[in-house]
Amino acid sequence: MILNLQVPQSWSELTQEQLHYACFLLSSGHYEADQVKALAIIRWSKLQPKAYTPDGLQVESEGKQVIIRPEQIACFLPLMDWLMQVPERPIRLEKVQGCEAFRADLQGLPFEQYLTLENLYQGYIHTKNFLLLDEMTPMLYGKKLHLSASEAYGVFLWFASVKRMFAVRFSHFFVSSPVSSDEVDGATFEKLYNAMNMQIRALTKGDITKEKEILAMDTHRALVELNAQAEEYEQLKKQYPNVK
Repeated sequence: MILNLQVPQSWSELTQEQLHYACFLLSSGHYEADQVKALAIIRWSKLQPKAYTPDGLQVESEGKQVIIRPEQIACFLPLMDWLMQVPERPIRLEKVQGCEAFRADLQGLPFEQYLTLENLYQGYIHTKNFLLLDEMTPMLYGKKLHLSASEAYGVFLWFASVKRMFAVRFSHFFVSSPVSSDEVDGATFEKLYNAMNMQIRALTKGDITKEKEILAMDTHRALVELNAQAEEYEQLKKQYPNVK
């Protein structure tokens, strides 16, 4: 019998059910990377594991019992490497505990809320305190939620994928940002606080009367402005390399 092993090519191909299962596997802490990939392949190929045998894993497929040998699964594992990487485009659990998610790309989110999310996310990266992911839910799902491990991973994955998209779309700003996603391990809360204030000052150009207006600005619009300012600064540095 020929098995039809279905292997998605990217995060964006996953259904919501498949995304929930991926978050469950990745948040469990019980599986190595190859085990996560193998379990995902078996589940998404609609195979039902029955028993482990000396020859391999016995599964049920279309009402028939089949043995999958380890080398058969191993052939597919490299095709699932994307599962261990941050998605290139924003993906999220569309509904958590009955609450609908905000837009995946956060377009329309006030800049003040984005800054709060950024601080909470960086705080989680630095401390691994899952309660900080709970604190992100009022802005992402419209209500304070107490997340399960898989739901918390979904929030983490969502914001991480947003930051990856922003790093490409607003590359000048995120390269020059004092606290980038590549530096989070060494980030301190003082750095994060200072970075947030620097972003606000850059947009207000020192005019504190504009701060309320800036904080209410759409996140994408604010980042467009910050990215343009960062690009201008880079050009000035090239023109005047000796000016500090």
